[in-house]
Parts: sequence; structure tokens; C-alpha cells
Amino acid sequence: MNDLKSKLMELGMSDKESNVYLAMLELGPASVQDIAKKAGVNRATTYVMLEALTRRGLMSSVERGKKTFFAPESPEHLVVTIAQELQAVEDRKSRLSSALPQFMALFNAVEDKPKVRYFEGEEGVRACREAQLQLMTPTQSVRTFIHFDEAMARLSKVSEDTRLQTVRRLQRARSLYSADPGIEIPESGKSVETRRIPDSIQTFKGEFDIFDTFILIGIHEVRPMGVIIESEDLAKLCQSMFDLAWLAAEPKKPA
Repeated sequence: MNDLKSKLMELGMSDKESNVYLAMLELGPASVQDIAKKAGVNRATTYVMLEALTRRGLMSSVERGKKTFFAPESPEHLVVTIAQELQAVEDRKSRLSSALPQFMALFNAVEDKPKVRYFEGEEGVRACREAQLQLMTPTQSVRTFIHFDEAMARLSKVSEDTRLQTVRRLQRARSLYSADPGIEIPESGKSVETRRIPDSIQTFKGEFDIFDTFILIGIHEVRPMGVIIESEDLAKLCQSMFDLAWLAAEPKKPA
């Protein structure tokens, strides 16, 4: 019986609605009082469940003398009900598809509206790097705030080929960095200028990459996450902030 009840609930019936329907299948035509007793549901709630079953086309009522009896329709009607619901979904899908161009027109009405994408976990790191690579232009430059710690060192090895492709594609790159003691800094390429953030400034976590037309924010502790925001105006604002910070940073000392 529990298995049958779970099947009914999968079809969208509530717990009590399922109890009432199964009680009716066992009893056949019966009074509300008998159905309520069999289903373990109070009388007032049973009336509500009977109305719901009537709307589904799964129950009918008959008058016998002065009493009203309720009887279930054949369980085969459950299949008909599902078919009707599927058709209703298809109808709604069709109406939405026809209106979708109008929705998209509203969505794209504001020019240069920032587009935001969110990535999570190591698979998200891979997807984020792929998305970053696709957005980069042949003359791409980047400004980066980055802190190297154990989490960053570990994630730098995730999808290493894609990371190196990104580095090699850069026309110009500048990186403001800090690092935990003993952390090996990954290969950055000859096109990358680096300056160390003074130790007197509080250490941050993660990375903040500022490209020409988008920015990427990465947080790598606990569960890695990344956010790409496509906005040329926002990118220009962040570039200006970086340039001010660059002037205050420590130039790399000759080896």
C-alpha cells in the first residue's frame, strides 16, 4: 500500500489526498464518514480531498435516498489525467516560445548591461577558465590582484593547459601579488610584469582579474568559486583602481 501511495504522490497528490483515494478504491461507493475513518483523515479534511479528486476527474458522487455516496473512477483514468497535464504543459511551452522573442527584446533593451556567470567547485574552475579563454581577444591585456596560498597553488594545477593558453595569449599583463611563506608561484610568462603588495597591507584571499571587457573574481578557500562579469564600463573602472594601486606597490627586485 505504501508503494501505491508513493506512486500517487509522484503524480502530484498530497499525502492526505492519496490516503483518501486509496481508501475509496478499497471501499467502493461510501459515505464521507466511512471514507474518513478508512483513510485516517478527519471528516472536514476528507471533504476537501474529495473536492480535489473530483477536479482531477478521479471521483464521482451518487445520491442514495437522503445520503450522498462517493465512488472512485477507474484507476485507468490516472493515465488520462497525466496525458491531460502533459498536454497542458506543451501548450504553455508553445505559448512561451512564441512570446520568447519579446522577452529577449526586453532583456537586451539596455545596452552594455553586465552579464554575470557563476561557477563553483573544481569543475567550475575548469569551466570558468574555458569561458575566460573564449572571451579574450587577440590583443588582450589583463591586470590582476592575486594572493598565492595553498588553495591557489592547488587550483593552479587544475586544467593547467587552459591556464597556460590564457597566459600565452596575453598581449600585456600586470600582476599585483602577495604570497604565503613557502608557496611556489606558478609560471606566469615573460609578458607579465609583477609587483608585490607591501606586507603592511592586510592580505586578501583569491584573485581579481581585470580584462579589457570583463572581470573575473575567484575565491579558492573551502569550495572554489568564480564569477565572470562582462561589462566594458566596469572593466575600465577596475583598471583605473588597479593603476592607482600599481603605483604604490613594490617593483620586482632584480634577480
